Amino acid sequence: MNVMHECTDEEFEWIRGGREKPLSRDDPNWKFVVSNAFPNQFEAYAKILHQVDAHYENIDHPLTEREIAILKIPPCTKLRSYVESLRNAGQGPRIKWSALAQLLGVPFEPEICHKWFRGSMEEPGCWPRFLRGPDDGNLNAQELPAVLAVLGPFNGNQDCFFRFARWSAKDVDRELVFRGALKDLAPFLRDKKYQSTPEYWWPTNRNWCLCSEYDLKFTIVAGSRDLISAVLNSATLEALEVTAQTRIDDSVPLPQ
Repeated sequence: MNVMHECTDEEFEWIRGGREKPLSRDDPNWKFVVSNAFPNQFEAYAKILHQVDAHYENIDHPLTEREIAILKIPPCTKLRSYVESLRNAGQGPRIKWSALAQLLGVPFEPEICHKWFRGSMEEPGCWPRFLRGPDDGNLNAQELPAVLAVLGPFNGNQDCFFRFARWSAKDVDRELVFRGALKDLAPFLRDKKYQSTPEYWWPTNRNWCLCSEYDLKFTIVAGSRDLISAVLNSATLEALEVTAQTRIDDSVPLPQ
């Protein structure tokens, strides 16, 4: 039986009160960095890049030339050819951010964001025609088990807190915090039909923390140097090491 107990949002106060307050959005120097999401108490940080998959619908069931002309759909030759070549080579649908960065001439560095890809494409509308993802504020069915596997040895048997954003479930107009075992998270998500994984989660001793902001296409992990090394070395997760001052907003300018 999966046991999760609802708690008050006071459990989140150590994060809410401990993180740095960002500048006002109206300030021309506004930016959102890792320390705006976490208290400044962790040794290291990693940025898990949410999965991108190839999408074959417009390859297997293409529109007619007349429909393409009427809708003024770009040819997307470069991206389509790349997706087709991976499929013909027998590769699965997943395409890593590092591979897309190389294809599109985007730097693969800590501040990378989805908008860098779209901004580098001559035909930005091609992305949804041939690619799916990355998800906003959510670890998918492959990523969540991988994250749980990495966290397990560092967590031991202690309980964890899981804070869900107000949009994570239907008919909920506030953030919800639950306490339970790490192993119970996946069954809990299935049983309660949540639309996303928690926005924040952490153990009772607060020696690590995860944040999947609702409008970001990656998850930040904060913890010990050994934990972050385990995240970076995961065979499933694609991640980059970041620092407390790394920008994580989607307005980071594409380096020239």
